[in-house]
Amino acid sequence: MTRPRWLLASALMLLGRSTPSRAQGRGGWGVLGLGTGTAHVACDGCPSGWNQGPTLLGTVGVMFTSHLGVGLGLDEWWRDPDHSEATNTGTVLVHYYPKARGGAFAEAGAGLSEAEVNVNGTTAKGKGWALMASVGYDLPFVGALGGAFGVTPRVSYVYSSVGDLRYASGSAPYATGWRHQVVSVGIGLALVE
Repeated sequence: MTRPRWLLASALMLLGRSTPSRAQGRGGWGVLGLGTGTAHVACDGCPSGWNQGPTLLGTVGVMFTSHLGVGLGLDEWWRDPDHSEATNTGTVLVHYYPKARGGAFAEAGAGLSEAEVNVNGTTAKGKGWALMASVGYDLPFVGALGGAFGVTPRVSYVYSSVGDLRYASGSAPYATGWRHQVVSVGIGLALVE
């Protein structure tokens, strides 16, 4: 990704995470953010390697105690510029703060991942199970309208073994043994109830 695109992605990532002083112990959070990531894609008989591209992240959840919450997460990566490869991963996750007053957090989850490859306007897709882990840090501030906001840098890792990618159900596979890993870095801004 070129420097101007990286800076734009970083600026747009100011769309975030939970504010520890308000989210921990009650209520929930909603996050939307952008960043950059690198994906390692491999399949049977095809070249493998790491490719860089933009990422989108989103989470929503509820805190049950000052340390522990559960939520739903979305980590999406696509290859710049023409979306020739893309991954989408939706997970059910556990959100954990080691300290009761917030700050650093860790997340882990499992869910469903989809991979797609666009070749000459035709898209091959496949789905499989995925694992996700992330770490981050909540930097809280309070909004003028009474809502609590936070800025959160976040690093995440997703692994998925999708299997076959097909153009249509029942068609011959475009690729077999598809698996991908995505490491992404982003920052976001969240509204917390």
